Amino acid sequence: MGKRIEITPGFCILWSLLLLTLPLGLILSAAGAALFHELCHWIAIRLLGGQVRGLTVRAGGMVMETTPMSPGQELICALAGPAGSLLLVLLYKDVPLLSLCALVQGCFNLLPLYPLDGGRAVRCVLDMMGRGHWMGVIEMGTLALLLILAIPMGIGPVLVWTMLAARKIPCKDD
Repeated sequence: MGKRIEITPGFCILWSLLLLTLPLGLILSAAGAALFHELCHWIAIRLLGGQVRGLTVRAGGMVMETTPMSPGQELICALAGPAGSLLLVLLYKDVPLLSLCALVQGCFNLLPLYPLDGGRAVRCVLDMMGRGHWMGVIEMGTLALLLILAIPMGIGPVLVWTMLAARKIPCKDD
């Protein structure tokens, strides 16, 4: 099967808006952090013997379609991206904006909400423990906590919309 790369219209619209509204340095730093994050996923997949069959670039992030993996392999691959993002923080003195973008991206991706990397990791651990039915409880608790923390800052509605929109992004076939 050939490798497929798809770039959605939503991604193009988002990047057009970002280019019109944000400083180029911030956009390049965010893009560099995102590319390194995805590269770390790809390296982990390849080291564990997997193959990337396709890549979809969406407004909400990138989705890699891979050959089937065990829950343990998927756990390692899911955590490789945020680990790489957090590694970039070590470059703070040389490239502070890239480090900041990587830190934000790494922390956001560790939220235990599927299909974010943290949600994928929690799902893998729960599957290995035979407790997969707890995933919904963990996600609802995370959303409730984020909402409670966000309301005093006045960003509650935006946060709720973002989290619900992120859940609509399909990951790989289960």
